[in-house]
Amino acid sequence: MSTDAPLKTQRLAALAFCSAWYIISGSIGLNALIKANQRETHFRKQAPAGVTLNFHINDLYQPGVVLTTVCAISGLLAVIFLILTLRWPKHATGSLKIQAWIFTFLSLWLLATQIPYTDFVANRSARIDAFLDGQQLPAQVVQATLAADGESAKYNKLHPAVLLAIFPWIALLFATVLIFILFAAARRRVPSEMTSQLPISEGEKRADL
Repeated sequence: MSTDAPLKTQRLAALAFCSAWYIISGSIGLNALIKANQRETHFRKQAPAGVTLNFHINDLYQPGVVLTTVCAISGLLAVIFLILTLRWPKHATGSLKIQAWIFTFLSLWLLATQIPYTDFVANRSARIDAFLDGQQLPAQVVQATLAADGESAKYNKLHPAVLLAIFPWIALLFATVLIFILFAAARRRVPSEMTSQLPISEGEKRADL
């Protein structure tokens, strides 16, 4: 295996899988954010005349924005490093540790957001406050009205949010594999550089003469 581009095939495969899953996850995240806004609009249109609705979904919406952003950044970087490895392998080899640490940071950031997001989708609901002529209606009335209309405020009933709670985990799995490959390739590159920089002995110099 060439020491100029250690584990090149493995790196290309891992980068390709990472870019695909991160792009898919980012697209799902964007769709989830759009659907959340559309769901708010739908509920407001279905509300009786004179009733004002306030939605409290920041516990899900804000982590969703972070997840979408991190997935988009990670997917873009994976594509860039994939092209760099294909077209300019020596430049890509020179930045192996940088690539590894970048994906390590992004993966930890994604993991720190994905864990609470997954828990929120599984166990929480949107809080909806309803007001009629300035007076807040009891939460039981709001829940009963939603149930009568066949609607639910539970996050796990929002299909795009459920998908966003699943797909980034797959992206994280491939990112973990990529990180190990990048660090392994960086370690293989170091001995080759040290060998190429060894001083020439006196005997070798005379042989050359």
